[in-house]
Parts: sequence; structure tokens; C-alpha cells
Amino acid sequence: SVGADISSDVNRAFTYRAVNLTPLAPISMTGHRDPTSGDWTLLWVRRTRTGGEWRDYVDAELGETVEQYQIDICSDGTYAVVKRTLTVSAPAAEYLSADQVTDFGGNQATLYLRIYQMSASVGRGYPLTATITR
Repeated sequence: SVGADISSDVNRAFTYRAVNLTPLAPISMTGHRDPTSGDWTLLWVRRTRTGGEWRDYVDAELGETVEQYQIDICSDGTYAVVKRTLTVSAPAAEYLSADQVTDFGGNQATLYLRIYQMSASVGRGYPLTATITR
């Protein structure tokens, strides 16, 4: 259409899918498992779709009305069966030993995770899919 009049083209169907509103996947997931209790602590870094950049000790702007994440804990590396979904309001979560026993029958040395930042407009963003072993 470069250099052409817009009226010279035909109408085209378009379905808006709100991709520009979907939160980006978090990055840099890490965590540790308490050797005594078996509780997991998980941490990650959020990203933003809106202006600003992440610099040392300065977070990028949130780009959402509230900060919220959902963490799917899956049964294995196929990520097909979700055993539990955690919802948190900061880029950190705990998966307690008691919950692991309920979900798996015992404490887990390896977790298969999908972490989503949430949007009030479109729901779940793109997932960070990760495996962590400790």
C-alpha cells in the first residue's frame, strides 16, 4: 500500500486478539528448597509492555492496574496436568511442604512450573515455562 491511495484497496477482515495488551513472560526464575521443612521459595523478575526499562535497583513500570501472578505447578515435564495453581501479588511465591504432600504424596526435588503475569484486560499473559531442581 506504500504510495497507493487507501481507497484503492479492498476491505479486509481483521480479528483483534489483544496481543498488545498481553503481559510478557517473566524472566530469571530461581528458587530454593528449605532442607529442613521441604518448603519451596520461588522468585522471578517481571517485564513490562509499557515504557521504561529495568535497571539495577529500579523496576520498570508495572503496565497493569495491579501486580498479580499465577503459577501453575505441573505434574511433569509435559506440563499437561496442573496439580495446583498459586496466585500471588509479588514476583515471589512459596510452595509449602504440606501442599506438596497433598498434590504429589511427598516433597518434590523438582518442580515443573508455568508463571504468568496477570492482566485485568486479557487475563493471563505469556508464560515463563521452567523446571527447577534443588
